[in-house]
Amino acid sequence: MDQRMWTVPALANFLGKPTSWVYDNHEKQAIPSFRVGQQLRFWPSEIKTWLEEYCREQGVA
Repeated sequence: MDQRMWTVPALANFLGKPTSWVYDNHEKQAIPSFRVGQQLRFWPSEIKTWLEEYCREQGVA
C-alpha cells in the first residue's frame, strides 16, 4: 500500500472523537486495526470502508 498507517491520535482526529473512544472500540473489535509492536495502527482505506459499511448502517460513529 502507498499510504501511511494512522496512529491512534491521527484516527481520533480524523473521526473527531477522543483517543479513548478509539481504544474502547478497538477493544470491542469494532475498528479494523493492527498491532505494530505494542502500538495500534490503522489503514486509512480500511477505516473509510468500515465507516461506509458499518457505521452508516449501525450508527456507531
